[in-house]
Parts: sequence; structure tokens; C-alpha cells
Amino acid sequence: MDGSEKPNYRFEDVEIYVARSCLLLKGEEKHLRPKSFQVLLYLLEHCERLVSKNELMETIWENTAVTDDVLVQCVKEIRRTIGDDSHNPQFIKTFPKLGYRFISPVETFPIVINTYHTEEITRVELEYEEEFSDEAPISKDRFLLSKQSFFSPAFIFLTLISVLMVAFLSFAYLRQNGITADAETILPKINGKKSLAVMYFDNQTENKELEWLREGLTDMLITNFSRSSKLTILSRGQLHQLLERNNYEQGAEIESDKALDISRQAKAEIVLTGSYVKLGEKIRIDVQILDTKNGSLKATESLTVEKPEQILTAIDLLSLKLTKHLGVEEAVNQKNFADVMTDDLEAFRYYSIGIEKTQALHNQEAIELFEKAIALDKEFAMAHARIGYTYTVSWGYSEKGKPYLEKAFKLSKRLNEKDRLSITAWYAIANHDYLSAINTYRKIIEEYPLETESYWRLSRLLAGEEKSDEAVEVLKQGLIIDPNDRDINNTLGGIYSELGKHKEAIEARQRYVELAPTEANAYDSLGLAYQWSGDYISAIANYKRSLEINPKFEIALVHLANTRFQIGQYDEAENLLKRYIEIAPSESEKARGWDNLAQIYLKTRDLNSAEKAANEVLKYRKEMVWTSLATALEKGDSTKAKKFEEVIFAEAVANERGARLNKRFDYYYRGIIELKKGQNEAALSSFQEAVRRKPPIWNIDAYEDCLANAYLKLGRFDEAIAEYQRILQLNPNYPLVRFHLAQAFHGKGLNEKAKDSYKTFLEIWKNADSDIPEILTAKKFV
Repeated sequence: MDGSEKPNYRFEDVEIYVARSCLLLKGEEKHLRPKSFQVLLYLLEHCERLVSKNELMETIWENTAVTDDVLVQCVKEIRRTIGDDSHNPQFIKTFPKLGYRFISPVETFPIVINTYHTEEITRVELEYEEEFSDEAPISKDRFLLSKQSFFSPAFIFLTLISVLMVAFLSFAYLRQNGITADAETILPKINGKKSLAVMYFDNQTENKELEWLREGLTDMLITNFSRSSKLTILSRGQLHQLLERNNYEQGAEIESDKALDISRQAKAEIVLTGSYVKLGEKIRIDVQILDTKNGSLKATESLTVEKPEQILTAIDLLSLKLTKHLGVEEAVNQKNFADVMTDDLEAFRYYSIGIEKTQALHNQEAIELFEKAIALDKEFAMAHARIGYTYTVSWGYSEKGKPYLEKAFKLSKRLNEKDRLSITAWYAIANHDYLSAINTYRKIIEEYPLETESYWRLSRLLAGEEKSDEAVEVLKQGLIIDPNDRDINNTLGGIYSELGKHKEAIEARQRYVELAPTEANAYDSLGLAYQWSGDYISAIANYKRSLEINPKFEIALVHLANTRFQIGQYDEAENLLKRYIEIAPSESEKARGWDNLAQIYLKTRDLNSAEKAANEVLKYRKEMVWTSLATALEKGDSTKAKKFEEVIFAEAVANERGARLNKRFDYYYRGIIELKKGQNEAALSSFQEAVRRKPPIWNIDAYEDCLANAYLKLGRFDEAIAEYQRILQLNPNYPLVRFHLAQAFHGKGLNEKAKDSYKTFLEIWKNADSDIPEILTAKKFV
């Protein structure tokens, strides 16, 4: 029987309403995820006995292969919601390795039949147009944080109720239709909606200038179809990932068999394939509608425009014809494509290519393309927004990005709802209002649960707020939606590394490599996981593989240089950094290269070279004064040091790729300054705060040993030894820790332990430069 025929249940202060899939706790309505609710309901239905794990998994997940952990997480959610304690259970008792039993008295009560109309609840309308006019300047308070309007209590309450309903309905559909961690499912099966995939178009003309239309036409149709409440659409990002998994070569024709296969992987019921050809000045577009179940041709449509510029107008007519064939024409919003994007084809071409460049982190190229789009259409809202995104989120230049995001909101009539929410999140990041950005990304996930980018964006923000465990959970949710999302696996690996969970980090990034075996960044990410674990040989091998794929991939080059530095190969690190500076695509990257060089010179006590390199840093980024400060302190120049100190502790003007800047740097340099001033206790306090913050595993020096080194310098050998040993648990090959541990043992008079530690250090650094002072010192004692 269905939910409307099942009885309702009551125990203690909890009432279960089966038809509504919700529960009341002391009169307050609560919701569980669909699978968790089904688990609870099954335990209630069989409260007279123990229910085995196998029975629950076979019943709730049927033929889907899932791990025990999925069931465990469901039970945890139930307990958390109804106020149960696994150690002293009132409701659900665990029988280890066997299963669960509902132990509280349960009663049923009469069915209350209600009819709920949920078809229209598909999103929360945010009326930005009323809040911002083209003429009015937008302040930060008015734009994002106005308590009188946008975030008034009444608005928040109503929005929260709507969002929770959307979230519940979306996830109910997702989970009840088998989207699990081992599946390839992308699109859920939702009653009353048809699932649709639109393939890239085949360019049948030899005109390379029209090559961009292959993806551009797909974008246009996806944009139009997404306004239908009767369709579930595969996004461009999801399509791109599916094609890559199927070894698709960019620019190749997608034959109908391949299109059907890919669409079936996505669980799409219908797939649109198409082609275009230029005939003189005219362009003919042909589209086929295929049923993925049997591969049959359902309908065809053709459209001919007299010149390319007419495509943006004609695409609306083509969309309307196609929706008639699909039987959903009455559901399409009447707003034209040009109204929400642009009416200039060339502007859209630049925009479409710019999106690709942003995804590949080619930020400068992307910005130049978006600027060309704006030059052709000054009211192209999303082109303005994408420049703001590239500066703010992808590059970390908050102040540069804000004006473009503000301009986009002034053009809010040309934005759809999802884009408005995205821009709200980007603007919050630009203002360093990370909590608002987190809340906005939560809204995006609730309203658009299939858009996996929001999961890893949210997780990065959470990790920046030192909420790494919560970030991991968000990423795991994203992997339920799409277990093969490369960015989620990559981000998950990075957070695991920051948590010191090396095995999990390496596994996540090995998965990234499996999903993207020809992508240089995948091997670079895996290299970082190995590097932070102390496996420098594997790290170097992966960085080299990354550079074999793309010799100009500057990120892998700088990480390789950092690794060489961390194993005492300073000369090689210096040469690699000089190469990095030569190919660095932006001022930010060049500044990073010079900054790393300055740190090498500081380590080797070449203070003049360090100062020159630090000055080069300032040419590209005036606020990047860390090595300038360190050099001034080493040279005893208190005037310069004071000036740089003021810059370091000023309000942040940048972010770390869309998240809060890592606070370890601030506490580390604060401690260095205090130590130089003889403020020893204050310095130790700062270093303690530094090591409590997440490690910048991508940096040339993660400063994990800053507290231990301070203890050593102050002659507090017991504390130094304990701290060094902590680090060795994290990374048994952490740079110079074995050497400094030997010094601490010497300070304690433990000469044999010191000798053993020096030996281990020399073994680890057996390929280091022979003239390094630490090498020469260690050899004297061995």
C-alpha cells in the first residue's frame, strides 16, 4: 500500500505522519531525508522484533549496492532528530553486527487524509528588481545584508519554510529513485517531469569561426528548457563530465548511438541531437528528438536563418517547436533567451568560450573574453557577473570583482533565479562575508540539488571557517548526487589532507585521476596529497606526470619546486621557480614565484638576494609583504619591519579561491615579530594558534613546526621534543624536523638519541644539496 493508506504512529512526544513523510516532535514539525524516514518507518512497522541490517538494506535500498555506513548514517540522523542517545537508547537499540530494534512503546492513530498540491512549489522567488534600480548605487549593507528588506525576519521565515519544502521534495525524489554512491545516475525520475539531455551539435561546415556553436547552441537550448516546470535538464557541466568519462574528444561528432548511451547513463528519457551547416550566408540548424528507451526517432525540427546574427532570436522559436513535440509547450516561460542573456550572437560567443576558460582556471583569458562580450552588449548581466566571479572566487581579488557583481545586479531583470543566487554568494565572498556566502550556497543546493558545483564551493567555504568535518559531509552529499564528479573528489582529497587523513586524501585524489586521466591538474592534486603525507618520491612522480601532459602547467611546476625545497634540493627548487616565473600567466602567480624564491634565500641566509626577491614580489602584489617583513627582521631593519607589519595585519583584501584566507599565516608572522621583540609567551601563544589552523599544504612552507622551533630556540626542550614528535606522527619526513629533534635531544643531554635522529635526517635528505648548513652539522655528529 502507498503512504496514504498506512497508519500514523505515535511514541513519547513524537508523531509520525506517513502520507506527509514528516514527524512532529513536541508539536514542532521535523523532516528526515527520505531513506532515513523509510528506515524509521520500517522499524516502527516491525517494532515487535529485531530487524537485521541485511533486511533493512535489502528492503530500503532494494537492488542498489550500498555500504553499511549508509544505514548507520540514516540511524544517526533519526536519533539526532528524535532526541535519542545511542549509549542510552530510549527508542532505537543497536545490536552490534546484527541490526536494530525499536524499543519504545508504539501506538497507531487514525489516518488523516489531506490533499497537498506541490506542483507549483519549485523555487523561492527573490524579487531583486524591486530592491535595485539602474540608477541607485548599491552599498554592501543594502545589497546583501539589509535587515529591513532582504533578510528581514518575516522574509527569512517564509523563505526558510519554502526552501525546506523544496529541499525535502527534491531529495525525496532523488533518494527514492536510486541515486546512490555507486551509480552513474545524474537525472532523477520525477512524477510529471520528463528528463532531457541536449548533446553538443555537430558542425557540418568547414567554417572554424562557427565551431563555438557546437556547445553554444546546446547552452541556448538548455537555458530555454530550464524554464519549464515539466522538464528536468542535464546541465552543461554534467554533460561535459559525462562526455569526458566516455573518452569524448573535443570537437568530434557525437553519433546517435553514443548520444543514446550517454543519455541512458544520465537516466534521461529523451535526448536531443543536432547539427548545423552554413549555406552561403544562411545557417541551417537540424534537431532530432530520440527516445532513449528504444532509440526511436520521435520528431525532427529544422530552422534556417538568413545570417548568424538571427540565431539568438530564432532559438526561441526552435525551443517552442521542440517543446510542442515534447508535450510541454504550455510550461515554458515566455521570457526570450535574449531577455535573460544577450541579443548579440558575437557577445554570446565570447561569453561561451570565456566560461570554458574559467573552468580551466585560465583566468586572464576568460576575463578578456567576457570584456569583449560586454563591449558588444553593455547590458549582458552574466558577462559582468562572470568577470566578478573570476576575479573574486577563482583568483581571490575581492575588490576587483565587486564592481562587476554590482553591475550585474543592477541588470537583474536579465538574470534568472539561480544566477541571482550565485551572484549573491560571489558578492558575499567579495565582501568577506563568508557566513552569508555559506547560507546562500545552502539555498542553491536546496533549490537545485543536482548542480554539484555548489557542493564543493560550499565545502571550501566551510573549510575556510575551520568547519572541515562539516565540509566533508557536504562533499559526501554531493557524491550521492554524482559519485564521479571530479571537482568534488578533488576537493574532498584536499580537505582530508588538511585533516591529516592521508589515506583518505590519496584515495580521493586517485579517484580524481581515474576520472580525468588526461588532466594535468588531477596528477598535481594527487602529488599534493602524497607530498603532505611525506611521500615525496610519489609526489615528484605525479608532478612530473602532470607536466608531461601540460609542460606549461605552472601550478604543477611550483608544487614540484616546493617539494624539491622540502627535501633540501634548494638549487633545483630555485631553477624550477625561475622557470615558473617565466611562464606564470598572471601578476599573482609571478608574485608567488618571487615570494618562494625569497624564502629559499632566507633559508640559506642570502639576505641580499632575499631582499631583491621580496622587492620583486611587491611589484606585482603590494599587499604581499610576508617575505619583505621576514627579511627586514633578519636584517634588523625595524623601520621597514614596522611598515610591513601594518600591511600584514590590515583588513584582508583578498580571499583564498573563494574562501577565507588561511589564518595560520597571520599567527605565524605575529609570533615571529613577538619572538624578535623578546615577547616570548606572546609568541608561543601565537604559534599555538597558528598550528591549530588548517595547514596551507600547497605552500612552500606550511609552518607546522613553528611552535616546536620556538620551544627549541627558548631552550624548552621537553616541549620542543613533544611537539616535533607530534609532527612526525603527521608526516614522518617533515622538512628538518629530524634535524631539529636531534638538537632538542642534545639540549637534554640525550646524545645517543640525538645521533640516531641525525642519522635518520641524513637518510631522508640523502639527495639534498651537500653544502646546506644542516647537512654539514649533522655529519659532524654521525
